[in-house]
Amino acid sequence: NSQNFDFRGLSSGINAEYGELNLSVSFFHENMSCSFRERVEVLLQAFEDGKKACSSSDDIKEKLSLSEDTGKEERFRAVVEALCKHKIQSQEDCNGDMHLPDNSEKVSLIADMIISIMNHGDGNDPILEFAQQEMINKILGYVGYGSGAGAVFLPGGSYCSLVSMICARHQKFPEAKETGLDHPVQVIASKHASDSTDQGALMMGVGTNNVIKVDFNTLTPRELVDIIEKNDIFMIVSSFEVADDGSVDTIDKFSKIMRKYNIWHHIDTREGGAALLSEKYRYLTDIFQDADSLTIDFHTCLNLNQQSSLLLVKNGEHLTSCSSITKPFQSGRKTDGLKLWLYDQLDGLEEPASDFIWNTFFQRSDEEASDYVPE
Repeated sequence: NSQNFDFRGLSSGINAEYGELNLSVSFFHENMSCSFRERVEVLLQAFEDGKKACSSSDDIKEKLSLSEDTGKEERFRAVVEALCKHKIQSQEDCNGDMHLPDNSEKVSLIADMIISIMNHGDGNDPILEFAQQEMINKILGYVGYGSGAGAVFLPGGSYCSLVSMICARHQKFPEAKETGLDHPVQVIASKHASDSTDQGALMMGVGTNNVIKVDFNTLTPRELVDIIEKNDIFMIVSSFEVADDGSVDTIDKFSKIMRKYNIWHHIDTREGGAALLSEKYRYLTDIFQDADSLTIDFHTCLNLNQQSSLLLVKNGEHLTSCSSITKPFQSGRKTDGLKLWLYDQLDGLEEPASDFIWNTFFQRSDEEASDYVPE
């Protein structure tokens, strides 16, 4: 029931079907003190109640200004009341309803609790790693990448884009890993892509002025060649999202050019990557298998808890080679793939992914939608 958060019932259901993973109420009871269990139940009850209460930030600050004499439990309940039952919004928007978690959020919340209680970083727990790797293998298969491909869940789409840029630079300038670059290099990015390309260029020292923005829907192959020959391009970033004008990058016409000039192609699929999970709409992603890397934000398209972002790389050796650079900054990341895996096991991904793609790609006029419907 999307309106009721039955923590015990859902946990029992997980245990009944996947008992070998020990994802049961007893798991939580064994790993929580009595007071902690009670507090978790208070927290979940606050979400479940969904009591509408429109409060300004000042009102909430006042509720959180507790006296020194306030007891621990009373203090805890006051915090829960303020943060979970009250909606911070403008007074003009007070007619809106309190947001209630849907199934995807509920399942990913439980996955988050499991990850936090086990308190293991990514790759340290064999069961969590097994579940995450199962999900990765399934998605790599959907993309059409062959053996040798690699993937990693990272904390956010911007981080995925940054690591893909490091891989792209390593492919064209492998010596840069140790010696750095002694000349400017450039990235060609879709004007529809997110700002993560500019952020990555800033963090890598490439410089935002060396990110060349283009519209791949109007750019001709000859124009692309001119840009490449006048610069030192090591990466092209395209988008697989619907832009404000209803367009989606059509970059497949440039595939031969990118191979000729040894240029890494990264697709910033973000939300549109949900099409991979839909058998009905997977045909939209045929171009993915030719890309060198992809980024998908599952917390956006499937409404999972922050964060669940996946970077897929066609040649996993590049990802492995660059791991010595990026791994120190990943030590604190969690096994975010468990959220997606658990949602797949309990509810399945086909229906929510199909619904999202329909609403994102096809809820326009028939003339616009016809561009994405197979003949």
